[in-house]
Amino acid sequence: MNIKTKGLLLGMVFTTTQLFAQDNNGQAQTKKEAFKPVLEHRILAGFNFGATAPVSLPNTIRKINSYWPEFCPSLGYELSYRATSKWGAAVGVKLDYKGMGVKDNVQYFPTIITMNDGGSFAGDFTGENKTTVRNAYVSFPVSAVFTPNDNWRFNLGGYVAWLFSSNFYGDVTNGYIREGGSTGAKINVDKATFDFGKEMRTFDCGLQGGAAYRVGRNLSVNGNLAWGLRPVFNSDFKGMDFPMYNIYLTLGVAYKI
Repeated sequence: MNIKTKGLLLGMVFTTTQLFAQDNNGQAQTKKEAFKPVLEHRILAGFNFGATAPVSLPNTIRKINSYWPEFCPSLGYELSYRATSKWGAAVGVKLDYKGMGVKDNVQYFPTIITMNDGGSFAGDFTGENKTTVRNAYVSFPVSAVFTPNDNWRFNLGGYVAWLFSSNFYGDVTNGYIREGGSTGAKINVDKATFDFGKEMRTFDCGLQGGAAYRVGRNLSVNGNLAWGLRPVFNSDFKGMDFPMYNIYLTLGVAYKI
């Protein structure tokens, strides 16, 4: 093999290598440029399941006899921005109904009750309690969004909410109340009521996050947990001696429009 032939072969190898490298770079750049940031719009619908409750049960609540969820629909709209194929952010607005009912046995439970004759007593109650919660909020969730593939979508962030309809009421039966505290005068209670709806805070905030799984071209099923960090009553409220929080799971669907 003479020098010219060797030079020609080396030149062909070099040229082929350069063309292959340019082609690979071009393909990589094409793939990188294939995704363009996009705005996505979704309609959200579902139901809330959970409780307005303390994080852990106080020792004044001795036994939970029953619990039931109230009818709590959730309807909203979400606007998301996908900056890359996997990462983005979302904001939304939702109409959230949150509620539940519970029956329990309590002992020396600080509260305020109203008797059938209209008399009101503040003190420590021992007996049976029934509480019903039905509240309505306008919620504004904000999330970071991770989309690992075409089927799954995850979100994590926080929310703020404003209460526009509040119901927190119930009755106590088959017990007695120590007026003013555990050493106060004993008053037998066959049945009395309480209504703390007007005492609830109008502002709520907390953490929220969840996942969605695509079941159709534009339809997905999702679950999202919202955990309130702000007690629903002020710290100086005497009807409850422990903080209570909104802790609710939303199960529903999302439709991308």
